[in-house]
Amino acid sequence: MLRTTCWHGAVRSAARALALLGMLSALSTEARAQALGPDVPGGQDHPIVSRFAGSQLIGYQALEFETGRFYLPRREAGYDPTKELETANPATREGRVTRLLYVVPAGKTPLEVHRNFEQALKGAGLQVVTAVDGRNAWWRAGEHWRDNFDKLSFVPPFAADISPFDRGDALYLYGTLTRGGVDVAVSVLTGPLSSFSKSAYKTSESTAQAAVAVQIVEPEPMATGQVTVSADGISKGLEADGRIALYGIYFDTGKAELKPESNAQLDEMAALLRTRPQLRVHIVGHTDNVGSLDANLVLSQRRAEAVVAALVTTHAIDARRLSARGVASLSPVAGNHNEAGRALNRRVELVEQ
Repeated sequence: MLRTTCWHGAVRSAARALALLGMLSALSTEARAQALGPDVPGGQDHPIVSRFAGSQLIGYQALEFETGRFYLPRREAGYDPTKELETANPATREGRVTRLLYVVPAGKTPLEVHRNFEQALKGAGLQVVTAVDGRNAWWRAGEHWRDNFDKLSFVPPFAADISPFDRGDALYLYGTLTRGGVDVAVSVLTGPLSSFSKSAYKTSESTAQAAVAVQIVEPEPMATGQVTVSADGISKGLEADGRIALYGIYFDTGKAELKPESNAQLDEMAALLRTRPQLRVHIVGHTDNVGSLDANLVLSQRRAEAVVAALVTTHAIDARRLSARGVASLSPVAGNHNEAGRALNRRVELVEQ
């Protein structure tokens, strides 16, 4: 009975989250229709949260793998997440980074805008780490701006050296959302629009208007195997350690057929074997620990055999100089607790006999 209750609760939670995301998507569509001006070329809202209705996206950056900085509660303030921020030692998160900078229509205060983002994100399951109302703390928006948002693509006349935020204090929210079994880091910085920006939008100094900077970091493994190890590099690795790991050999998940992208690395392996005709090597296949050990032993052996076959048939290397071995996940070079570690463990090694 307990399991059934929990399952139904999870279904209801998932339904609420999907409904919220649908609402945010609808708001995003409406917002674009009411926007202050054209968005920055190439910019788009992130699927996790939409813009505040009527906002213009004036700055955008999307990076496949980078570091994002997030502010934590300050120790001297008793680690109270609602008071002061530790700006000197931010928390860092690596992965796919998206940064968005919005200007909100005149008449909307930073507090109203920020509370809307906060409500939407909490409704989607945000676990709050830091939530500071800068109107009651010493921290200022410009510090976060300089640390994270100075390399965006901008809509003119905005630029990296022109902060959209006024010198007044701002509101800051940082937390994590669980998506696909991983924690996505999200921060929202909302503050009064700078005098320069108000001039650009032809609004008066006394008119309420806000800027919003959103940063999202989704954990993604750094792409490995993008650099082919040269014949000389392989030779030096064998001389130094007796073995070398190669990440330029590609297979589809669960498959043992070499992909065409492997050809460059195979060429370098063959070049080494031709220049050192007395060299004999083991070709050793390695996997991560996903799946059973027995299945991975078979898979890693078949992958090693595929490399041997390519060197023999395509590059005319004497088969007596090559030995195929598969060891599955028995010799990891990193932990298998996350995708980054598993990617390092999936490799082919050359081992001198």
